Amino acid sequence: MYDHQLKQLRDSALLRELTVLVEQDRVNSAKLIACIAEVDARRLYRPAGYPSMYAYCLGELRLSEDVAYKRIRAARAARQFPGLLRAVARGRLHVSAVCLLAPHLTAGNANELIAAATHRSRSDLEEFLARRFPL
Repeated sequence: MYDHQLKQLRDSALLRELTVLVEQDRVNSAKLIACIAEVDARRLYRPAGYPSMYAYCLGELRLSEDVAYKRIRAARAARQFPGLLRAVARGRLHVSAVCLLAPHLTAGNANELIAAATHRSRSDLEEFLARRFPL
């Protein structure tokens, strides 16, 4: 929908539209992360002339540096812990949360940490992880 179409919507319809778009974005983010994980695992960036998945994301996909870094980091974590993708798709975790969790995940604690991170803001999750995993 374009801006002028949105201006015609009632408040309740606009809020519903926003909610639907956010839900779709979460599902699409999970799909994007899964796809990046598979392209990375197969190293399909090499035949395209790129030395790394990061370079491919920047050059071919035209992602920003920050978005490319986070999606690749999330993709690599999700290959080991598929529950991360489900949590992103369901809106339980945002991509930044996946990136924060990634270095701390093990087969023994992944489900517990995903549950503990559910619906936390970035700053709240940083504090939780600092308490849980002190330096």
